[in-house]
Amino acid sequence: MDERTIRENIIRACEKHGFTKKAIADAVGISKVSLHALEKGPTRILNENIYKIADFLGLSVEELILGYKPDPESAGRLQQMKMDYGEKSKSLVAGYEERLGASARENNALQALVESQKETIRNQEEIISMLRRRIPEEND
Repeated sequence: MDERTIRENIIRACEKHGFTKKAIADAVGISKVSLHALEKGPTRILNENIYKIADFLGLSVEELILGYKPDPESAGRLQQMKMDYGEKSKSLVAGYEERLGASARENNALQALVESQKETIRNQEEIISMLRRRIPEEND
């Protein structure tokens, strides 16, 4: 939720209840100029005055920020979904980490096998080289 939307929510709530800017400013304990600065943008709306404005308008801070009254049941379901997906996420991460570890171990084993095969090839090449040197001697 951006500050502009919050400002619009405040203005809409004030108009709905028929409050003047002076009445709001007096209730919040700020000047009309300060209220104008809150409404128009030079001053951040998310400060200690948001609580006072919400209280004056008879709204919760959440209602003022969101522009509607949050449904407590939906909030509970959302929290449960977050927990469920958090657990699912942890489970997936653990599974991926386990697979990554297994892949790393397999990669290390394959690298060791490659090195062993390279050594075997070097030995075979050395034997071939020795045999080639002997073949001309036998033909003499």
